[in-house]
Amino acid sequence: MSTAEPRNPFYLALLLVSLVFVINVLAVAVVPVLEDKALQAGEEPPPSPWRQALRNDGWVWLLYEVAAILLLAGLSMGLDRLRRLKKQPSQSTITSVERFPSSE
Repeated sequence: MSTAEPRNPFYLALLLVSLVFVINVLAVAVVPVLEDKALQAGEEPPPSPWRQALRNDGWVWLLYEVAAILLLAGLSMGLDRLRRLKKQPSQSTITSVERFPSSE
């Protein structure tokens, strides 16, 4: 019976950070368009500290999220590689070779 390989914790973190990144990209792209449409319709959107922070610092958040994605991707691939190297039998040793009887 084979034992199940333990889960890579960096995969879950990578998925969550990537989800936050996608939501943030959509917010940075869509919220200003919605504000402009509201202004064109003659209705000023109510002030919001979240929207103001998104307008001012949204691109900085994206840079941090990209850095986190790259870091977590590297860590998850490194952990997978380390586990695979530990699991594989050592191939650096010379295996014994049977000798055929000489034809003498």
